Amino acid sequence: METVPNTRLHGNAIHVSDPDGYLSDSTESVINTALCAIRDQADVFVVTLGSIGEADSKRFASQLFNYWGIGDADTDNGVLLLFVEDQHALEFETGYGAEATLTDAQCERIFRNSILPYFRAGDYEGGLCSGVGDIVAVYGGTVPDALMSNFVSRVDDDRTDDSSSTSDEDMMSAFGAWFILLLLFPIPIISFFRWLVDLITKKKKQTPTEEDFEISEKKGVSYIHHLKSTWDASVWKKKGFLRFLVYGVGIVALYVVAIHTVPSLFPDAKPTTQDNWIVALTLIVYLSIACIVQNQMLLKQADAKAKESKVPKAIYRLAQHDPHSMLSRVLAPWLGILYGFKLRKRVKSSSPCLCPTCGQAMEPDESFQLPEIQALEGKIGAYRFSPYCCLLGHQFVEREEGLHYNNFINCPVCGAHAAKKTKQKTLKHADYDHTGVMEITYTCQHCNAQTVKTKTIAKLVHSSTSSNSGSSSRRSYSSRSSSSGSFGGGRSGGGGYSGRW
Repeated sequence: METVPNTRLHGNAIHVSDPDGYLSDSTESVINTALCAIRDQADVFVVTLGSIGEADSKRFASQLFNYWGIGDADTDNGVLLLFVEDQHALEFETGYGAEATLTDAQCERIFRNSILPYFRAGDYEGGLCSGVGDIVAVYGGTVPDALMSNFVSRVDDDRTDDSSSTSDEDMMSAFGAWFILLLLFPIPIISFFRWLVDLITKKKKQTPTEEDFEISEKKGVSYIHHLKSTWDASVWKKKGFLRFLVYGVGIVALYVVAIHTVPSLFPDAKPTTQDNWIVALTLIVYLSIACIVQNQMLLKQADAKAKESKVPKAIYRLAQHDPHSMLSRVLAPWLGILYGFKLRKRVKSSSPCLCPTCGQAMEPDESFQLPEIQALEGKIGAYRFSPYCCLLGHQFVEREEGLHYNNFINCPVCGAHAAKKTKQKTLKHADYDHTGVMEITYTCQHCNAQTVKTKTIAKLVHSSTSSNSGSSSRRSYSSRSSSSGSFGGGRSGGGGYSGRW
């Protein structure tokens, strides 16, 4: 706005600021005359700019409106049409008083029906004339017959014949109907995707092994270590879930393609907000069904396998990390949180394995006392220890890496995974030609022994910054203004419409 000419300073009959010459003198005269005729109802001002830099066009329009004070201070009847070519934006900004007559819906309708066809054809002058004419009609303004005939002829010459084009309202409803049609008659599409998925996912099924844990003994305590196991990923017959998912994604993809292709064939066609909401809500329901079915069947299958397996906890862990169920929980996070909690609860409450000594079921043993080192490792979060005991009294401890496992290293003195970094010092700084050396001191939380290690520091890299500044014949306007206009002191109500082409 710093260099946007406030042409109202030259006379209150001026309603156009066109510093980059998008409008001819005769067109400016027609617009000024037409808008002067409705000055008592609304103070409409048109600004055409080639560029406003990186500024947001809506925010720019609101700031310009308020700085100049477009409209009357008592009635707030100002209206601003801001045209920005490089952003392909046309902003309708209205004052509080103008919103009652020139509603947001009317602004949208004027843009789509009267302005958009011209802008897409590159006729900015015709589009602005057409839009101004509709605004004048909304306020019931009258213009001298000679100027009105000239104005109307300009608009009518370029307007598409209404009798030969599909109406905007019909095309809006066509989008919603087209989407519902795909949902009701999915057989041909789903058959194709079934063949495609079957072709891609034709793999040999794997079953979980029984010998997927090992036992180690240290200082009288037997520790259970789980090994990697395979998992039968045939929940929902595996391909069934992928087929269901691919079909839903395919429909949404077709809808997105239609949004971009249909308007090119029918310039007036564009999905309404209602159509987009239908698509969004349908997709949410669709993904919810996928998540519920997939995870319910997975839980049922995991419960059945855990009863038969020697390693029930491992079965639940494998189910928890099943890729298809994880995918369903990510796509439907509103339900994924619930099923994630259920799976974590099953992992926590299940037995790690049947007792390797007697084959009896094992239960958590809260009375078991860990050795001093293991108790410390559990306290600092380096490991998670879960003691279990079978009905005949055989005790085993399950050991897993804890949340803070990577914050510690093994102490070479006492063997505890409890040595924490306490100090670091740079012995040699790195530069662009040579690496550096850093000395790190670790202190054991159990025996206080200190371990010193060295670490190599990578070479410095020259940062390359590039800026592409394109040249343009249009000027760029900043968001500060050096002079206020001679408007009536109106304020923007935040209403209007942001049009894009």
